[in-house]
Amino acid sequence: MLNYRVISLALLLFALFAGCGKRNREVAPALANLIGTWQLADSDSSYAVTLEFAYDDRNPPIDITPFLASGKSSVNQYSARMFATIDGTMQINELANTEIAGTSAAMQFEANYFAKLRSVVRFEETSSNELRLFHGGSTPGSLLFKKK
Repeated sequence: MLNYRVISLALLLFALFAGCGKRNREVAPALANLIGTWQLADSDSSYAVTLEFAYDDRNPPIDITPFLASGKSSVNQYSARMFATIDGTMQINELANTEIAGTSAAMQFEANYFAKLRSVVRFEETSSNELRLFHGGSTPGSLLFKKK
């Protein structure tokens, strides 16, 4: 038969360690503003390209806030996992897209857009309605989005 003290100690230890893994579920206001649908506003885009951020509630933030991203490019729908920090760094992983063909111009635009999106390293909200994603890669630059 187990001793009352042993059971009490075991329950106390369980309660203490059960709280250790809890994560703070608050999203910083600068990161919370990313949530929503954005439309590519770069002057060289004649396509209605969108990027939507949704908070990834299955993976609460610690130092990095995870987002599920999705959108429409020139031809295909796409999805990705994005990670952002309060200091403006951003990374995209697991970019996937449907495989619908289009005109050669649309396909080339999309290939360029996806290459830029995959190499995003930083974001900046220039206003509550404007988001700039800075990318590296073979042609470093930025993508400008406006909130829909």
